[in-house]
Amino acid sequence: MIPDDTLVNMRLSIDQMEHWEFGALGIHNPGQSTLAPYFELVKETENIPGDVLELGVLRGASLITTGLLLESMNSARKVLGLDTFAGFPGFSEEDELSQFDRLAEKSLISQNHLDKVKRNQSLVRIRGSSLTPGAISNSANFSDTSFNLVEEKIRNLGLDKRVNVKQVDISVELQTVVHANFLSLVLMDVDLYLPYAKALPVLFELLSIGGFIYLDEYYSLKFPGPRLAVNRFIESTQGAKLERLEDWLDFERWAIRKVVPNE
Repeated sequence: MIPDDTLVNMRLSIDQMEHWEFGALGIHNPGQSTLAPYFELVKETENIPGDVLELGVLRGASLITTGLLLESMNSARKVLGLDTFAGFPGFSEEDELSQFDRLAEKSLISQNHLDKVKRNQSLVRIRGSSLTPGAISNSANFSDTSFNLVEEKIRNLGLDKRVNVKQVDISVELQTVVHANFLSLVLMDVDLYLPYAKALPVLFELLSIGGFIYLDEYYSLKFPGPRLAVNRFIESTQGAKLERLEDWLDFERWAIRKVVPNE
């Protein structure tokens, strides 16, 4: 725990922060980060009933950024982050890199997308990593974090009443730990097929009409499983509309919007 006498103006206004402060805190600059389209949705869903949920927290960068952004908006909403804090779970066949080739064969991803996948694999080999789900990510196997680390960062920023984090088995306990009557926005950042496939029906049920599930890995060069899970979910779920947002930093950005069925 950080001694209280070292905390200087830690309840920061995100609108007043200088660029270097985001890096020092290990959080996102909302308008410049890879998640900029998601942070725009935080603003756009302000009038949608329900809180915000983040599935896959890692070191709390986007969770805390969302909390600070909600503070700056004087929002009534809170944000809940859920993570196992145990690194990757087991992989399924849907997570094998060969699935990208199958998606391309069925025209479910573009040739340009597939070319980027292959280019990424070459660059990963150059940096000395293997082409397995637990090694191909820039964040390695996501084990370099802990529940206590994220909770302490929340406390030190004075966000205890705005931001909550829970350590859960996402695939088993999701239904029981999400107590909100409604959700206005969800950030899905869990990388693999099974967490996506198990979480989407639960979270969509809690999502308000007009709310969004932001799909961090629908356009991915590393993880094909989420795209397979999302496609299957969309095909079987009324009122789930897959929407392409504005492209950002060389990547397509996608979300599911909950609409009135047959809209």
